[in-house]
Amino acid sequence: MDTNQVLDQELTPRDGAAQVKINLASAGQRFGNYIIDTIAYYILMIVLGFILGFMGIIDDSPLILYPLAFGTIFGYYIIMEAAFGKTLGKFVTGTKVVTENGDKPTTGAIVGRTLCRLIPFEAFSLLGSKAVGWHDSIPGTRVIRDR
Repeated sequence: MDTNQVLDQELTPRDGAAQVKINLASAGQRFGNYIIDTIAYYILMIVLGFILGFMGIIDDSPLILYPLAFGTIFGYYIIMEAAFGKTLGKFVTGTKVVTENGDKPTTGAIVGRTLCRLIPFEAFSLLGSKAVGWHDSIPGTRVIRDR
């Protein structure tokens, strides 16, 4: 085996986990996802609030507004990531959610990702050099570039 073959083997990962590690989304992409997704679910929350308010189903009681807010956020992430592997932010930034091995995550892993977002100060876990947050590492998922 010559030197070029050895170098090609070392630089060309053969397994999904190595591909995931190479293609991790940047911190900038992750921040873009956060901003776009926050705007998206706030708009969704406002629209749902107006519709339900117009129908007389809700009022301005915190006992109704808090579940609506949390339900909208969780529904947004779980439905988008389970159906498409992406949220609106990920569509815009060209990223998607995969398992650590590069496979499509299960719905359970997506629910786990979403629940991990409740961990206090979880957003700060993305400040590391690899931009892998607790909502990625705990359920065994990663956000990678897909274009």
